[in-house]
Amino acid sequence: MAKLHPPALALLVCQALACQPCVSIDKPSDNPRPKGSIIVKRPPPSDWITDWTLLIYAANDDLDPNLVAAFDDDALEWQHGLGGSALFRIMVQRDYAPFQLNSEDEPRPSERYSVYREERHHPEHPPTVDAPEAMLLGETDTTSSTTLRDFLVYGIRTFPARHYWVTVTGHGDGFAGLATDASAGPGRRLSIDGLSAALAEASAVIAAEIRTKPGYDGPDTSNRIDVVAFDACRLGTIEVAASVAQSADFMIASQESMPYAGHPYSALRFIAQDHPDASPRALVEAVVTDYVRAYVEGVSTAGRAYVGTSVTSVGLDLRRLSPLESALDELASAVERSHPRGFTCTEVQALLTEACHQAHVALPERQSVEMAGDAGLPRTQTTVAAAASVDLIALLEHMAQGPACLGAAPQNAASLGDIAKAARKALDIIGRPPLWAPHNPSGVRFQYGGQYRKIVDFGPSSPFVVEAQRVDPDSNVRLGGLGVLWGNPFDLLLRENGKSLMDTYRTLPFDVRTGWTRMMRACIEEAEACRTYEPSPDEPISEGPCANF
Repeated sequence: MAKLHPPALALLVCQALACQPCVSIDKPSDNPRPKGSIIVKRPPPSDWITDWTLLIYAANDDLDPNLVAAFDDDALEWQHGLGGSALFRIMVQRDYAPFQLNSEDEPRPSERYSVYREERHHPEHPPTVDAPEAMLLGETDTTSSTTLRDFLVYGIRTFPARHYWVTVTGHGDGFAGLATDASAGPGRRLSIDGLSAALAEASAVIAAEIRTKPGYDGPDTSNRIDVVAFDACRLGTIEVAASVAQSADFMIASQESMPYAGHPYSALRFIAQDHPDASPRALVEAVVTDYVRAYVEGVSTAGRAYVGTSVTSVGLDLRRLSPLESALDELASAVERSHPRGFTCTEVQALLTEACHQAHVALPERQSVEMAGDAGLPRTQTTVAAAASVDLIALLEHMAQGPACLGAAPQNAASLGDIAKAARKALDIIGRPPLWAPHNPSGVRFQYGGQYRKIVDFGPSSPFVVEAQRVDPDSNVRLGGLGVLWGNPFDLLLRENGKSLMDTYRTLPFDVRTGWTRMMRACIEEAEACRTYEPSPDEPISEGPCANF
């Protein structure tokens, strides 16, 4: 007589006793299922302590079919590339484009689902073959802080873990906001204040509810979100970092446009699943470098079609940001002493141009042009916040040179030394090692044929963990690492519903703590004067208050 294995034996006994329904674990047998039986795919062990929970907020409601197709590829990568396990839980909330239809030819509703063993599951249903794959939410507004908060809090409570990683995908534009939603209306986006508020409420749940559970606390855990990563353009700015720092330990972002393919997630899976004891810092370094390398040597399937695209990324330890903000506050005060009205627009533009040239960083106006070639389509186009920003380290390095780079003679010439001193103090806190140059052969060198540079040896108290860029091997020009407001403010002064982006900027924690806009006060006043000026019909545009705009 053939030996009956336990699952088959259980099924035979169940049938004999006329039990309904019969349950087969993991997979059906080769024989037809008895009437009334169901298939149960083995769920994660309930007594295991999850190391990481990944929460993906996919703001994918967009009108660009090519970008939406890239978002679909992202979802497949989360499912089959990351996979999910008992130790590495994944939950996704995704909003769909208006032209994406369900099986009934109706707009596809927003979904919330978990990923386990490369399969989608409804987070509140047992993983049976007849169970729904996702929780249907109807149409959601990804620009709403409440929508993000509800998802994060739900995911944190549903999948308790020792560490939490939050990824936001979609569009971004620095301090102007992110997570646009075509169905919510043109120009709508999640504000940085809204992002910060949602993250703060999520972190409060971690501290109050998760860290009090047995096994989910300890010296290597945090009472906040461990990592916030932006798979979206132009969120790698110190203004965004200062807002996220109130609720998260680390941040990953790009100062510039990202190709349609976005982030590869292979490094996250390799370390988080195969090396669950790896620190959040190690994960941040791996994900940043893996992203840039994907567009240098095609280390990911998604990146192979975009090899040669200029990309950049930075990883920050937000717990160390405060000393840098204090140093930048001192810099703004030094500028205010020497230039009581701040720099004029001519001086602002001169500093920007000279700083970028000296550091071999692409000018803001050029970056979107370089990113828009056939080799790598960007996830967004030029936007006003990005166009008025510059690489922070490049600006500081230029200002640290002293009087020669600071424009017209100020009222108090002695204060120029204070500006240079404050800039050098900020650079000392960052502690970035020297970069390779012909006059500095011992600096951090290029790799992969002069196309790639990875910087990790920052100072011991630096908020920078890693910075990586794909460098153009012909021009030696790279994209910036961490941006800051510095440029033409004219477009930032456009008021919609009585409020401008400059008004928004001045309420951000970064400007409140540093008074950064003090340095640009004269330029902002010039731009405001142009905004309100009504020239005569025969007045040349090269004259009057709008000459620089």
